[in-house]
Amino acid sequence: MSKELRKRVLEALLKSQGFVSGAELARLLSVSRATVSRLVSELTEMGFVVEARPGVGYRVEVHNDLRYAERVLATMRTRVRFSAHYLEKCSSSQDVAEALALQGASEGVVVVCEEMWGGRGRMGRKWSAGKGGLWFTVLLRPPQLKNLHILSLAAGLSVAKALKALFSVEARVKWPNDVLIGEKKVCGVLVEARAEADKIHHLLLGVGININNELPEELRETATSLRDVLGFNAPRAPLLRETLLNIDSYYNTITSGDVDKVVKEWRELSSTIGRAVRVLTIDRVLEGVAVDIDGDGSLLLDTGNGIERVVVGDVIHLRALAREPQSKAW
Repeated sequence: MSKELRKRVLEALLKSQGFVSGAELARLLSVSRATVSRLVSELTEMGFVVEARPGVGYRVEVHNDLRYAERVLATMRTRVRFSAHYLEKCSSSQDVAEALALQGASEGVVVVCEEMWGGRGRMGRKWSAGKGGLWFTVLLRPPQLKNLHILSLAAGLSVAKALKALFSVEARVKWPNDVLIGEKKVCGVLVEARAEADKIHHLLLGVGININNELPEELRETATSLRDVLGFNAPRAPLLRETLLNIDSYYNTITSGDVDKVVKEWRELSSTIGRAVRVLTIDRVLEGVAVDIDGDGSLLLDTGNGIERVVVGDVIHLRALAREPQSKAW
């Protein structure tokens, strides 16, 4: 019951784009003012930056809430001790995190950039990273990690689960490293490592989520933003917090050796398994049905002439599954 009431309070505050009085919220929800105060406190604990003004009401900060990222992350109870390194502009959060890592920065530093002019995705592709999105890189220093791809799958899961938990948005994961709402991309993941022989010096886990940013015209057919789905601007700090909570959980699962949990949960949220797909690898193009992923996260493709195992490549979905649910939001 409390979760539903909290959701309704949040929806009212976000849709208002301004202050809403405690009395109005109490009337809207048919609850006491004390209950409204408790619900607002719960939202604050979840990472929402809420301004309370006596005699006026409450307002959720949307456009500048990442400025408070350090305060939001400080309340998290995680094994990795996250700390925010906030920048208004940078070339790429990956570049900044790499420089910090080489300077000896500790595990858990999260580089958050409001705007990036040199953002990149997999295989060196340019990533549009304008104002309003959530662009961040997490510095990790695992003692050992046999499979970077599993971490990439886990990061996608972390974002999809966060979107569901905070905004009731049904997101799914696409192999190898995308998050989709419907059939459109809302998030991409990039994992880079600096290693020597079998020793990993550090990992850079980059995440880019389209939230309130304007999408280039050429991407509108294949990409979407959370604002497009919800119909109003959404705060980013709580999504950063919830995603990091999930990443922390998966990271500890993976480093303890239990990759099967990640693979199982990825299968359950997959938009790729069971689909007719085209796979673009470095030296060839394959078509078939994506039947599964194996224990290391590689894609298993039935080409009609046998099962091909794809470790690295880009996937194009050729047709939708009837069973795939439509995105649900407020």
